[in-house]
Amino acid sequence: MKPHPCDIYRVARQCGVILREAHDHSPTSRKPRECFCKPTLREIGRAHGEDHLRLVLMLMTGTRANSAELYADMIRAVSSLIMRRPDLVKRATLVDDFNALDLGALRRRARSMDCPVPITDVLRVLLMLHFHEPAQRDLLNGDAA
Repeated sequence: MKPHPCDIYRVARQCGVILREAHDHSPTSRKPRECFCKPTLREIGRAHGEDHLRLVLMLMTGTRANSAELYADMIRAVSSLIMRRPDLVKRATLVDDFNALDLGALRRRARSMDCPVPITDVLRVLLMLHFHEPAQRDLLNGDAA
């Protein structure tokens, strides 16, 4: 399949995201809306198009706290969720649903699980569970009667 043209700088600007060089990354001085993973954005944009990348960034920057989570693993997981669940794009509450998430807590949880798979995969599963039908989520939480 031919890669999509993708200007990550334009998409980032449209979403209020500031692209920085990876070598300038410092966990202590990182600010909301700063992204140090241009190769990840380029990869997603070329694979799925600018509109998809724009949606991923917009969903991740809806709150100040979530906009500080523009890490490659989280961006890939959100992108994967949208690709695997295209019905979510039609959901009227999608933006509000993402704004209600604490992506930082989700990422810390995924990292603390120490699973023998990449963090992106753990995040992908956690996001899928969150957006799964409530009855199914209740079953996984052990709340079913």
